[in-house]
Amino acid sequence: MRTIFHSLALVLLTGVLEVYAQERQLLDRIVAVVDEEVILASELQQYTYMEAASRKINPQVDSEAFLQLEHQVLEALINQKIMLAQAKHDSILIDDNQVENALDNQIQERIQQAGGEKELENYLGKSVKELRRLYKNTVKKQMLTQRIQSSKFNDVKISRAEVEQFFEANKDSFPEVGESVNLSQILLEVKAGKDAFEEARKTAQMLLDSIKRGADFGQLARTFSNDPGSARRGGELGWYNRGDFVKEFADAAVRLEPGELSGVVRTQFGYHIIQMIAKNVDKINVRHILIAVGTTEADKALTKARLSDIRQDILDGKISMEDAAIKYSDDPAKKGNLGNLGWIEVATFQDKAFLTASSALQIGEISEPFETQFGFHIIKLNDRRAKRSVNLKEDWQSIESVALRHKQEREMEKWLADIRKKYFVDIRL
Repeated sequence: MRTIFHSLALVLLTGVLEVYAQERQLLDRIVAVVDEEVILASELQQYTYMEAASRKINPQVDSEAFLQLEHQVLEALINQKIMLAQAKHDSILIDDNQVENALDNQIQERIQQAGGEKELENYLGKSVKELRRLYKNTVKKQMLTQRIQSSKFNDVKISRAEVEQFFEANKDSFPEVGESVNLSQILLEVKAGKDAFEEARKTAQMLLDSIKRGADFGQLARTFSNDPGSARRGGELGWYNRGDFVKEFADAAVRLEPGELSGVVRTQFGYHIIQMIAKNVDKINVRHILIAVGTTEADKALTKARLSDIRQDILDGKISMEDAAIKYSDDPAKKGNLGNLGWIEVATFQDKAFLTASSALQIGEISEPFETQFGFHIIKLNDRRAKRSVNLKEDWQSIESVALRHKQEREMEKWLADIRKKYFVDIRL
């Protein structure tokens, strides 16, 4: 079900390949021309080796499979460039701030995967600042291709008969469902106490007073703001609709005139100092400094104790797990599912704390509180299933999702074949 184009579109932080190809252009050879863009042999080689590694194809052992893959990757790269040309033709634009935010998220994800900023820099041989410069254009291209795909294919629907037909034709390609558990949870986020809020407010007020005395807003934002995306831009958020902000922030910002400062504004994220840069009828462009409110070990201990009390009330029959989830849980999905997380394959647990807690439970038991990055949880084991084959009754949603994606990909292939006629394509491989 996985296409090469889909996998290439989801490759993160591969701008180094593009830059590498650009740097070698004088010595390289062109393997394809698409509209006004070229694909270089070095670019094709790098992407093909990356895809071969993901498919466990050894070029030295299976040269024929590698050669076939190279032609498939070239077609994917050609299609990608056609989509970019069509996005330009359709005047599809991506705001620079959206690109910066997406780039921030991708780099932070890679930093976490590498185990730290220094580790990532050592692995890639470049500083984070260099990575940002190298990858920005690639991220923008990824966002453009995703935007045009969404505009063309998000409205594609699939009938029940089509899903059933797809499953019958492809059932052997569906992997088995591993050992699974059905869990319900109550999550309590660790919230800062009064002392932490007061400390953050004082810091924000001190910075506001400094700005009023002539300190540079942008420099203070770069030094003190806890919003990493805007901090490096001197606090600037870019052009947004009022409705894009939380209410308290929006209410304070829209009252400002260009150059004017707000007071200290409290939102769910912490305390802000806001300055209006420019505004028009529909949108505002502001910069801000965010002082986030930290939590203490005492806040953690208080949260854990409160969750222990809730668990005891459930065990004593004073309240059901479902009612407790509605009343107390900070899980944003709690109202729709009464705290139920549904069926989860044990092997897919992202946080080992869930695996450890669920493994110790018998059906119907409730765990002791345990901590993750989201706060403190208790979970109830509702049921457990052994490994099994996929079937329409139990796995309808996942099968429907795969079938829909397959249909969208087929529609995209037809569309690409149609618009390809409008663009000059010269393959020289």
